[in-house]
Amino acid sequence: MSLPSYEATLRGPNKLDMLAPYLARTSLLNACLVCKEWYQCFGPHLWSNPLKLIAETCTPFGKNYIVYPYKTALIPRSVKADLFFKGSKQYSGSLRDLVLTLDFRPLKLLEKRLPREYSKFSHVTTPKYAFQFVPCFENLRFLVINNMGHFDYEYPEDTEIRQPIEDASLLLFSSAGTPFLDYSLLISTPILHNAMYLDLSNTSPTQGWSALLSSHAFVNLRILKLRSLRLTDQNLQIPRAGLRLWSLDLRDNSLTDLTIDILLEDCFAEKIKPPSFLREMSDEILYEDPPTYYTRDESDPSYPAWRANVPMRPDTSDTFIAYMKQHADLKSHSSQVLPDNDLIRKGTGLTHLYLSDNRFTSVGVRKLLESTNRLQVLDVGTVRANPSWEYVIPHTTPFCQPNTSPSLHLQTGTRMETLRIHHSIITATPTIAQGRLEFGYIAQHLRKTEKFGEKDPESFNPLNNYRLSSLTLSDIPLKSTGPTIKRLIDFLRLCATQEQILSAARSGPRNHRSPRVLPGLRRLRLEFINERAGAEEIGPSVSGDQDADEFQAQSMGDFSFFADEKMPPSPMSRRGSEIGGWAASWPLPASAKSSLVEIADMKDVVEELKIFRKEEEPRWGGSLELVVPMAR
Repeated sequence: MSLPSYEATLRGPNKLDMLAPYLARTSLLNACLVCKEWYQCFGPHLWSNPLKLIAETCTPFGKNYIVYPYKTALIPRSVKADLFFKGSKQYSGSLRDLVLTLDFRPLKLLEKRLPREYSKFSHVTTPKYAFQFVPCFENLRFLVINNMGHFDYEYPEDTEIRQPIEDASLLLFSSAGTPFLDYSLLISTPILHNAMYLDLSNTSPTQGWSALLSSHAFVNLRILKLRSLRLTDQNLQIPRAGLRLWSLDLRDNSLTDLTIDILLEDCFAEKIKPPSFLREMSDEILYEDPPTYYTRDESDPSYPAWRANVPMRPDTSDTFIAYMKQHADLKSHSSQVLPDNDLIRKGTGLTHLYLSDNRFTSVGVRKLLESTNRLQVLDVGTVRANPSWEYVIPHTTPFCQPNTSPSLHLQTGTRMETLRIHHSIITATPTIAQGRLEFGYIAQHLRKTEKFGEKDPESFNPLNNYRLSSLTLSDIPLKSTGPTIKRLIDFLRLCATQEQILSAARSGPRNHRSPRVLPGLRRLRLEFINERAGAEEIGPSVSGDQDADEFQAQSMGDFSFFADEKMPPSPMSRRGSEIGGWAASWPLPASAKSSLVEIADMKDVVEELKIFRKEEEPRWGGSLELVVPMAR
């Protein structure tokens, strides 16, 4: 957390309010005991997220209380979580109104730190237990029950169940990773009527989520996460939120290109008209859109720039909660806690979209990028090449994203700032796998796959897009005969050139009316893929059929298909020099020996990039992250 500015300390109405976020838990407790004025200032910070403070105590399952002398209330110093909830009905209404967040994640982490104590009170971290006390806190705005347990806990018969007030319902509900979530707890009450953030990821294999989405109007929904719900094109159901929904997470499902057509039809606003100067490719491409003057009010939805130029908005639970606590009137009993012209409420259509780990093809992704230029965040990861006949290797599946870089050209008016996509957009090299990509790529085919890149389709050039600030390239091979390494190094050199150009633009003459210089690429993340296991690790086919075993050996790139020949060890399990000597002495055809020598001559991509970064001049000042899979 950054410190307050000097101007803020001078102009702030209450210096204590400014100090409160920087105080530790014990300091907040002691400050609340000073006087009534200090309690009114520090009390809301102390009680806004009580479960977090309980989890930070040395004895989170203790029984000690501190009775505040000015109010008949309890301050959670070493309060047991179970007693906190059971005593919630005894707290004064003004005290319960201070509770804005119930985040059970800190309590869940106690399972590892205090396993014995946690096992006695694990029922506290169950959804059904939490929901019976949620109505006690009428100003509760954020409820996070991620990774909580089952809901089979039996409750006391005298527990009072209250219906939530519709105008004071939740703004955020996150239940990611909670198996077998009982959706009837949500369907039977209007608790999610005004929800703006809804995360149901990895909750239930049933269709309960579908009933939940159809039972609520979700008039304020802006962020929806439906990850790992076994969704298909047929059972995908998105609330009819119109253009209000601007962030959608559909990762780890079984969706196809048909879903992209549905999203383009229902969830996107029309394309933004590119600025005219971009067609001339002048120096103005380095700057944010220059100001355009209109006579109409910006709060008017028909105002031309109202939905066009929107800065990045928070779409994770923590960043969303932090934004709302800073900008929203959370104590208001109105259903609208933000003004209409607030960034969160603006009806822009989808600007954040997460689609990786589905069944999309390169055609669907290319259609998405060509049909809209409003996306700011896009995660498509690795998709199957379509048409696949462009990368023909028998018994393999190609994964690639060709002919896509023109859609990322700033000339199209794209607003893309964060992108995760297959590395072929830079290297022009597909990833070849046998069946599912989770098994890794087939190293024996690397030379041939890199030859596909000799067709040299247009690769993404950072000098054509100064708006993109974060780029992640997925499933890069660990080995290369040279082309992949060369293209990655060339891309880093272009990033250094881009950085120099932007630095010169910032150092030029400017005034308060000058447009903002675009950031350029500041973060490059390279995600490498596992090599395919060798033949000795795969073993014979399950069927035990000899023809099936021969087919498997052929698809693995082996060179012997006869029962009387001894199969050699996997070439990729040896060092390069050992492979070369073994290949020279083994009685194999010349073509087979040549392939093995080629494998031995391959270079390590990670090591070559590290060497280049040490010798790079001028050095690119951005962040380069190399994500290397663990050896199996």
